[in-house]
Amino acid sequence: MLMSLLKIILEFYSLIGLNKMKKTAIIVFAVVLQSCSSQLYIPVSNAGEIAIENLQKGRRLYVDNCASCHQLFLPQKYDNSKWQKNLDEMQIRSKITDEQKKLIYEYLVNAPK
Repeated sequence: MLMSLLKIILEFYSLIGLNKMKKTAIIVFAVVLQSCSSQLYIPVSNAGEIAIENLQKGRRLYVDNCASCHQLFLPQKYDNSKWQKNLDEMQIRSKITDEQKKLIYEYLVNAPK
């Protein structure tokens, strides 16, 4: 999906005459973004009372909403209270609902340590 999006972006920029240096920067950014999201754990089982489907939704929301503005941080980077604080601060900017925030939080704090 990311590569097809990148292809569309590059085709658009080639039509408007974007120079080669800017194209390279876009490609590098996309590769870095992709490598970050591939390092995130992928839930394969329930975490206590939290269903695997909710953990998977949380991961998808984290990647889709947070990576659009900044690099993704591995879940182990922060403890539960710091993740809660980060999500509280970013909720308005990222335009996520309380339910989406909860799903992201559950995904992040239930990562294997």
